[in-house]
Amino acid sequence: MKNFILVQAPVTVEASHLLLHLDPTIPNEQREFEPFTHYSQWLAQRGYAFNTDRLYSEHVGRFIDYVYEVSISQFDSDVELSISSIIYSYQSFLLFGKNSSNPIAARMAKQLGKERTTSQLSLAQTIESSIRWFLRVCETRNSISPDPLFSRLYINRPEYKQNHEISAIKAKSWLAGTIRHALVAALPKRKQETLFPRASRRDRKNDKQGYKTVAFPIEISVSLVRQERPKRSKVFHRDMAIYALLAASGGRTSEILQVKFIDIDADNLAVYLRDPFSRKNSGITEAEHRLLAWKGRDTEITFLIEPFRKIFFEHLEQYLALEYNSSCGHDFLFQHANGRPYFTSDRSSRDKTFKNYASRAGLIDCKGISLHSLRHMYGTYTLNYIPVTGRELPGLPLTYVKILMGHSNITSTMKYAKHNIDFIDAYFQHANQYITMRGEQSINTIRQEFYIRQLEILQKESMRIEGAIG
Repeated sequence: MKNFILVQAPVTVEASHLLLHLDPTIPNEQREFEPFTHYSQWLAQRGYAFNTDRLYSEHVGRFIDYVYEVSISQFDSDVELSISSIIYSYQSFLLFGKNSSNPIAARMAKQLGKERTTSQLSLAQTIESSIRWFLRVCETRNSISPDPLFSRLYINRPEYKQNHEISAIKAKSWLAGTIRHALVAALPKRKQETLFPRASRRDRKNDKQGYKTVAFPIEISVSLVRQERPKRSKVFHRDMAIYALLAASGGRTSEILQVKFIDIDADNLAVYLRDPFSRKNSGITEAEHRLLAWKGRDTEITFLIEPFRKIFFEHLEQYLALEYNSSCGHDFLFQHANGRPYFTSDRSSRDKTFKNYASRAGLIDCKGISLHSLRHMYGTYTLNYIPVTGRELPGLPLTYVKILMGHSNITSTMKYAKHNIDFIDAYFQHANQYITMRGEQSINTIRQEFYIRQLEILQKESMRIEGAIG
């Protein structure tokens, strides 16, 4: 911290820690920042362990240091310096530092010497909660004894007081009463809302489609990812790898496009789909970060079906050798031709390219077809047609398919299904071996074989009934 120092409180004080101002013009007896002391007392009353108390105190101390540094800095007149804008800029300061597009955050990163960025996971877990509670404690104390220490941030924006004026004032509360309404506006109104909202993506242009997404036809699915490369295509193997992985895993398009190298286990031919907000995303801009999305999966494990698993790794090898830009600065697997992350691409553009490839593969009617259609195909295949050892009829139980698709809306069902991961793995090993032995083109007739088996069952039942009557 630049303007404050965090110290352990003496045993005579009910708080665990104190935050002392480093301004030498302030008398020693007035350096204690009392709003922080009130917060530390609140932590002590909740009975947190010392290490937890220390962690929360450090987070809040750095936040106070940030806000104070803003209050004594000069900004251009077009920069909004309301308490809400300053609080919200802290998220950008933590995640992007000097590369932030927020003028307040970028300026503070330079002045406070922030070199390392903070992970989204740390922000969402401890930093978010510690600052949220600090603000609530401050808002409560404000109505009791306001203090003009941060007077530059008041709504009426009076001139900042000189050091000798500040030294004459003993801090009793973080913000004056004139800022109360702005502080209340900055705080979340509902329990499930966050102070620093996560980035999320919503392509509203495609929200009002006049048709529903349909499953991609199983019969031409292999032809889709086995077609020849167009002469002018510069990212053919990238697109085919994406399509093959979508068909193999049933993942959502956003999940697949946000796969990183660390999520690929080439030795075991496995792929994991992980929350991008649970880890650092180095090398991307703030604008790119805002386009990250995560709808949520109950498990990061994927169960890849053949022959799409094999085809994916084949195209992946070609993509990395011929099309991938290794100097892009980020670790997302799929990228534009210019090296930037491909998850930032326009959805309608991706679907248009996909439809072109689908037409080349033999699909006559592309209405309702999109990348999401491959996820529907995966669900249809696993629920109805996948060969299952020890069962006369194909298809996995519904509870297993819910795991495969990443659905978790039925809590009781998902809790039961979580314990059946090993059973699903055994099913997939058998099914993949079945497809591999018969050749990858065998998946083209999988639905036809299903109806033939259904007909045989009906014929046997009919013969049994006739025999019983006779």
